Amino acid sequence: MTSKIYIAGALALSLFSAGCATKKYVAKTIAPVEARVATTETKNTEQDTKLAAQGTQIEAVDRDLSRTKERLTDTDAKAVAAGAAAKQAADAAKAADAKAQTAQSSAETANSTAQSGLRGIDQLGKNVDSTLKYKVEKSGTVLFSLAQKTLDKDAKAALDDFSTGLSGDRYVIEIQGFTDKTGDVPSNEALSQGRAESVARYLAAQHNVPLHNITMLGVGVAGGEQKTRDERKQSRKVELRLLVPEMANVASK
Repeated sequence: MTSKIYIAGALALSLFSAGCATKKYVAKTIAPVEARVATTETKNTEQDTKLAAQGTQIEAVDRDLSRTKERLTDTDAKAVAAGAAAKQAADAAKAADAKAQTAQSSAETANSTAQSGLRGIDQLGKNVDSTLKYKVEKSGTVLFSLAQKTLDKDAKAALDDFSTGLSGDRYVIEIQGFTDKTGDVPSNEALSQGRAESVARYLAAQHNVPLHNITMLGVGVAGGEQKTRDERKQSRKVELRLLVPEMANVASK
């Protein structure tokens, strides 16, 4: 009995020792594998992180590409719009050029017509001048005091008499002012002009003579020797002539 117990104990001890050895072996064998698995898992985790980062970068690149495409599309649209605007501007420039050429042509035509008209008017004036002749209907003289250009009562009376019978406007009144030889040339010219203007002003204001019917000139010193006082008195004057066209007289007969 005791022997069986010993045998059983030895067997149990043997099994226990064998189990311990097996566990150690297994532990030694599995430990490196677990280490490699852990390392692999770590590497997998790092790769997953890198992949995630790369995915984020890829998404950013995709966004950038999308934005770039949008900008390119917008640029293309703007380029198309600019091309259309340029074409419209070119068409407008062509139309403006055509209008300018038409306007220039019209201006040249108008100028040619105007020149023809002017030549016609000039020829008509020459024809009228060649047929319209004037004759002296009446004449008169108005005297002035020494160094004076103001009309006195005798001068006004002479002008009233000269204006008798004036009617219509188919006449011309020539007015020439004179001075005696006293004084210098500039003073005499200014005085003779002032005397002519006084006579013209009186005829226009008092006898309604149209201004376009009056011609006047301050001649300066009157002709003649003017040796005597009376000759110098007669030189301080304004001479008037009433001119009427001869064809008017013919038409009135």
